Order: sequence, then structure tokens, then C-alpha cells
Amino acid sequence: MSIKKPNVVEKWQKKNKYGRPGTTLKATKVAIHYTGEADVPGKNTVSYFNNVVANGYKVNGKYVYASAHYVIDLDGTIYQLIPTNERCYATNEANSYAIAIEVATTGKDNHYTDATYKAMVHLVAWLCQYKGLDCKKDVITHTDVVGKNYKLCPVYMVKNPSKMTQFKLDCYNLKAGKINVKDIKNCTNGKGEVTKVPNTTNNNTTTTEKTVYRVIAGSYSNKDTAEKQAKELKKKGYDAFVAPYNV
Repeated sequence: MSIKKPNVVEKWQKKNKYGRPGTTLKATKVAIHYTGEADVPGKNTVSYFNNVVANGYKVNGKYVYASAHYVIDLDGTIYQLIPTNERCYATNEANSYAIAIEVATTGKDNHYTDATYKAMVHLVAWLCQYKGLDCKKDVITHTDVVGKNYKLCPVYMVKNPSKMTQFKLDCYNLKAGKINVKDIKNCTNGKGEVTKVPNTTNNNTTTTEKTVYRVIAGSYSNKDTAEKQAKELKKKGYDAFVAPYNV
């Protein structure tokens, strides 16, 4: 099953040395980031990268080098700034091999809106399909690259690793065709919901059990009598057998 590419709003950044140098990228990972402050629209991040950083912007006398391939907004809108075959400046040493996705967050804990989470899963699953990547092994956080002492990014996923595991599982199941986009539940919103694979007991194991009914023809204290009765039933076409049990 092939995943349909999610709707993407193209906001191409101009070629520049601060965010889009035009260097070739052969992606082997997808890196998840957060935009840094909760409840700030992702379109603000797009504008910052494209209209401020790209024109040369200094902080404490030094130019800022920053960008991302994609930005996901609070309403689930996906913006693309840089082609995935070009490097961006987002993930430190992983810039040479990772596609970077900046994601807007909400609330004191920087979790994701339902629309944002669904867009994250859809985009990452599609990117893994498009680039031939493994959703469970090749989806990383910024912190995976730089370490916790440097930066917690995306902060919610780093502080709640089980949610990152669930996120990657959701991406994996969507890529594998086990779920549809409409099935995706936001595991970060505090409601205790997780995406379920239809017709399964959990997200990994398919239910194969079925109910059957046994017919017991009688109980005998003598084994020979029991075997004789089973033999008679077999002659009549019944799949009879003798099963000892204690009473």
C-alpha cells in the first residue's frame, strides 16, 4: 500500500549561505524538532527562516545559521522550505544526512495539537516511504544527535520517550498500510488515546483466536470403557478422543 503525499504548502527559501546553501543531501534519517516556544504559530517560524535568517541576521554579533526542510503548524498545515535533496541547517552534525522537521507545540509541556500530530505521522511515514527509510530506526530527535546537556528537542518527546516510541510506531503502521490517516490518535494530548490497528489486540499482534464449542459425550472411571465409547463415536463420524482429568 502506497501512502499518498500529504498536502504541503510550498514556501521555498531563496538560496543563501545562512539557511539554504544548496549542498546536496542524501537523507538517511528524519529528525524531529520543536519550534522553541509553545502556542506560537508555525508560520512565524517559516517567516523567521525565510525573511530574517536568510537575509543575514546577527545575534550577539554573530550570524545565525538556521533553517528546516519542513515546518508543521498548530492547525496541521505542513510548509516546505527546502527540497529534501538539499541540506538545511537544523540538526548540527546530522545536517549532512537528516531531513529536518520543525513542529509547533502547545501547552506548558509543549505537546502537540491533534491536527499537528496527525500531520507529523503522515509526513514522516510518507518521507520514510519516499526515501526508503525505516520508521522505527531512522526517525530521530535533535537530542539524539547533540545530547541532553546541549538541548532538549523536541522537548515533549525527549521528556516522554514512550510517546516518541508510539509516534514512530504510528508512522510505521501507516507506512505498512495497517492504519489510515483517519485512524491516527494523538498520544500526546493527555487523553490517554493511542492509535489502534484495526482487528488487533494491540499495535503489533494480530488477533487469530476464535471461539469453539466442545461436546462431551460422557465421563467414565474405567479407561477401557472410555476408549471403547470413543471408538464407537468415531465409527459414526465424530472426532472423538479420550482426555483424562481429576475430579
